[in-house]
Amino acid sequence: MDAFTTDEGGDNSTIAPLSPPMDYQEQLRRQTIINSIENKDYLLVIASQQNKSVQQVIYELKLKLVTQGC
Repeated sequence: MDAFTTDEGGDNSTIAPLSPPMDYQEQLRRQTIINSIENKDYLLVIASQQNKSVQQVIYELKLKLVTQGC
Protein backbone atom coordinates (compact mmCIF):
# COMPACT_ATOMS: atom_id res chain seq x y z
CA MET A 1 0.00 0.00 0.00
CA ASP A 2 1.41 3.46 -0.90
CA ALA A 3 0.75 6.95 0.52
CA PHE A 4 -2.24 7.46 -1.77
CA THR A 5 -4.38 4.47 -0.83
CA THR A 6 -6.36 3.56 2.21
CA ASP A 7 -7.42 0.19 3.51
CA GLU A 8 -10.27 1.41 5.71
CA GLY A 9 -13.15 -1.01 5.37
CA GLY A 10 -10.97 -3.21 3.18
CA ASP A 11 -11.89 -1.51 -0.10
CA ASN A 12 -8.41 -0.13 -1.00
CA SER A 13 -9.96 3.01 -2.51
CA THR A 14 -7.70 5.76 -3.82
CA ILE A 15 -7.57 9.11 -2.06
CA ALA A 16 -6.15 12.42 -3.25
CA PRO A 17 -2.54 13.13 -2.29
CA LEU A 18 -2.01 15.77 0.35
CA SER A 19 -0.59 19.04 -0.87
CA PRO A 20 2.65 20.15 0.72
CA PRO A 21 2.24 22.46 3.71
CA MET A 22 2.20 26.15 2.87
CA ASP A 23 4.98 28.30 4.18
CA TYR A 24 4.18 31.21 6.47
CA GLN A 25 4.46 33.84 3.72
CA GLU A 26 1.97 32.00 1.51
CA GLN A 27 -0.48 31.56 4.39
CA LEU A 28 -0.19 35.26 5.18
CA ARG A 29 -0.69 36.22 1.51
CA ARG A 30 -3.82 34.09 1.22
CA GLN A 31 -5.26 35.29 4.53
CA THR A 32 -4.71 38.91 3.52
CA ILE A 33 -6.60 38.35 0.25
CA ILE A 34 -9.44 36.53 2.03
CA ASN A 35 -9.72 39.33 4.58
CA SER A 36 -9.83 41.87 1.75
CA ILE A 37 -12.67 39.99 0.05
CA GLU A 38 -14.65 40.00 3.31
CA ASN A 39 -14.05 43.71 4.00
CA LYS A 40 -16.93 45.50 2.25
CA ASP A 41 -15.56 48.99 2.92
CA TYR A 42 -12.23 48.03 1.36
CA LEU A 43 -14.00 46.60 -1.69
CA LEU A 44 -16.03 49.78 -2.16
CA VAL A 45 -12.97 52.02 -1.89
CA ILE A 46 -10.89 49.94 -4.31
CA ALA A 47 -13.76 49.64 -6.79
CA SER A 48 -14.27 53.40 -6.68
CA GLN A 49 -10.56 54.16 -7.09
CA GLN A 50 -10.20 51.77 -10.03
CA ASN A 51 -13.57 52.62 -11.63
CA LYS A 52 -14.62 48.97 -11.41
CA SER A 53 -17.58 47.16 -9.91
CA VAL A 54 -17.24 45.49 -6.53
CA GLN A 55 -17.86 42.16 -8.29
CA GLN A 56 -14.89 42.83 -10.59
CA VAL A 57 -12.65 43.64 -7.62
CA ILE A 58 -13.76 40.44 -5.86
CA TYR A 59 -13.09 38.43 -9.02
CA GLU A 60 -9.58 39.87 -9.32
CA LEU A 61 -8.86 39.14 -5.65
CA LYS A 62 -10.05 35.55 -6.07
CA LEU A 63 -7.84 35.25 -9.13
CA LYS A 64 -4.89 36.40 -7.02
CA LEU A 65 -5.87 33.84 -4.39
CA VAL A 66 -5.47 30.92 -6.79
CA THR A 67 -2.41 32.35 -8.55
CA GLN A 68 0.83 31.53 -6.80
CA GLY A 69 3.18 34.26 -5.70
CA CYS A 70 1.32 37.34 -6.86
